[in-house]
Amino acid sequence: MYQPIRKRFEDRETWLEARKMLLGASDIAAVLELSPWVSKVALWEEKTGRREPKDLSQVEAVQRGIAEEPIIREQFIKDHPDMLVEHYPFDILIHPTILTSSNTPFLAATLDGELTYLGEDNPRLGLYAGMKGILEIKTGSYSTKRYLDNWTQGELPIFYFSQVCQQLLVSDADFAWVQAKLFRTDSYYGRSNSHLPEIHETFFLVLKSNPIVMQSFTAIIDGAKDFWNCVETGNVPWTSLKTR
Repeated sequence: MYQPIRKRFEDRETWLEARKMLLGASDIAAVLELSPWVSKVALWEEKTGRREPKDLSQVEAVQRGIAEEPIIREQFIKDHPDMLVEHYPFDILIHPTILTSSNTPFLAATLDGELTYLGEDNPRLGLYAGMKGILEIKTGSYSTKRYLDNWTQGELPIFYFSQVCQQLLVSDADFAWVQAKLFRTDSYYGRSNSHLPEIHETFFLVLKSNPIVMQSFTAIIDGAKDFWNCVETGNVPWTSLKTR
């Protein structure tokens, strides 16, 4: 066991600035080439100052996520009296012993909530009194059944699973509770999708003790170190994806 390094910032601006010099949990899907939105090379260009990150502040889905997050967290607190929920929106946790080639901690995470399970032992869920956990809140949208199916097959989508695994790795928490709320949007193709539910809510419980999670830790550490070495040296990271 270890205690992550905790850095606390006063506001969103200073928090965002600090994140530029760290590899956050939301970055790891790109590093492992699992992200459908950001490539590993594009992330490297951002981290080395070769390009500015896209301004997503005016994107409807991003605005909805910011607005919904506190609502979902408050509902989670009401629904789970057996969970103590703490929230530090501008704290960054950093793994203390995973270091860059220059001996600097760099693997980080900001959590939507820090949990302590206060209920009775629940072997069925794998939860035991006193266990520490993290809360990850996901909002999103779907216009087709195909995309919605990503959230209804009993497994967290892989690009979010890697993020949650890094959060577990950095925080040394015992479990992650992913609370998701998705909204139906108009079809891009002009087809009616009124047969789909307007809102889909679900959750996933991810235990650190799961062998797949433990294996993922190894992939995250190896991939993160290789990527950050490229950031420090300025060498373009190897990618298995075609680049223009």
